[in-house]
Amino acid sequence: MRVPMRKPVLAIAIGLPAAVAIVALALLFSGGAAPTATGPSTGVVQVAQAAPAATAAQPVGWDTNESLRGGLKLLAKYDSSGPDAWSAADHPTVYMTSEGMGYAHRASKTNKLPGVQVIDAYTKKVFASKLFDLGRETTMQPHGLGTSPDGKWVYIASADRDNATKEIRNLVLIINARTLKLDKVLTHPVQRLHHITAFKDWMGRDRVVLEFGFGANGGPHFVLDPNDDNRVVRAITYDDVRPMGHPYVSADPTGKFLYISMGADWLREAEFKGAGIAKFNLETGAVKVITGVGNHPIGTAQTSDGKYTYVADGTNSLVFKIDNEKNEVVGHTSAGVAGPYGLRLNWNETELYTMGKGEGSHNTGGVVGVIDTKTFIPKRDVNQPIQTGGAIIDHGILHPDPKVNELWISSAGTWETIVLDLNTYQVKARIPSPNTGDTHGGAFVKYDPTFNGELLIDHANPQKAMFETMRANVAKASAKTTGK
Repeated sequence: MRVPMRKPVLAIAIGLPAAVAIVALALLFSGGAAPTATGPSTGVVQVAQAAPAATAAQPVGWDTNESLRGGLKLLAKYDSSGPDAWSAADHPTVYMTSEGMGYAHRASKTNKLPGVQVIDAYTKKVFASKLFDLGRETTMQPHGLGTSPDGKWVYIASADRDNATKEIRNLVLIINARTLKLDKVLTHPVQRLHHITAFKDWMGRDRVVLEFGFGANGGPHFVLDPNDDNRVVRAITYDDVRPMGHPYVSADPTGKFLYISMGADWLREAEFKGAGIAKFNLETGAVKVITGVGNHPIGTAQTSDGKYTYVADGTNSLVFKIDNEKNEVVGHTSAGVAGPYGLRLNWNETELYTMGKGEGSHNTGGVVGVIDTKTFIPKRDVNQPIQTGGAIIDHGILHPDPKVNELWISSAGTWETIVLDLNTYQVKARIPSPNTGDTHGGAFVKYDPTFNGELLIDHANPQKAMFETMRANVAKASAKTTGK
């Protein structure tokens, strides 16, 4: 017997926390310092178990009104200074990704700890990695990795349990990218961290977004200033966007708008396409709701000119196209894979790659789809889906060198990073995780020999330099097509 569902209502608070205007939209049918790292070899960083401070004794100076509004707390702080864990002179462009204990249905046979691995972007060799032991039983793998725009900080998720009290802590680990030592641990009382993305906002300020939640129950999300002790400058809660769906946030190329999934568990099973995307204005706090984006919006991809946003619908295996000026869906097509998760455009934006994770289904997918963005249908001159030999693939990240023309794919179920040659659609390399742990997402970062860094691309977005190259390539491709 089918249980009748209530009429879907999305309520959105417009403006800053002090604002009182609310718009309702009904959608009808639409402890102690870590030991010093001794070198670039794999190791385990053990830190003393840090007990939460009493409410009245929270660390002075880290809390902000926005962190308190969203419930994010500083749990522990460490001295992350020390010798370099690796050489930026020897490895000027790197790919950083997570490592963990794996899904329950594809658990690592050896690794039980959260960690980070650093891979040379050209040799494709892992040259540094660290695991982090906080003194409790780890209960969740890092479900993503992000870096700050200057590459100074690395962010991963974890959760652990006290075997005596059974207390579970939802954790954010902030790591010094240079020393690979733990700098601080944040905690949220309800939700687990999922994805992390970074960008420069419309005023050129570095920003990092911590995205909490799983399934279709996302939020709250937190915008951090990595140059101010990683303090929260903006919380995005149910007071701002309601309901929030899968935590997969992306910024537009201007850094002024965040695109946030709107959904819920019951919307995933609804008979109409009732989910949406919230277009969140970081300057004003205003929200524009874009309706009719399937039943379970997940991955997004922005065109380099900011005109369009592509969204993967994991439930219906569709991809939707949003006109960002009209703020409306202008088309949808088959993803070419079951349960698409992440999306990525190629260098001239003629192809859109869909990661066939099997979201909402078997969740063991290892195939990639290719959509022709001009015709907006899956390509027919390519044998599809592309077989990678992976499993539980979720993110495909474009290598920052267009001459290389590769897609680096995180494969959680085979504990590796898979490199796909976009010229041939063949697997070019497989990079095993050093501790046989699972991996989710990642980021390419460029460093000078003194570790001045620049994020080039993460799982959500290319950054300014790559967007500029993509715009130039789009213009060239257009001129070749039109003969102008």
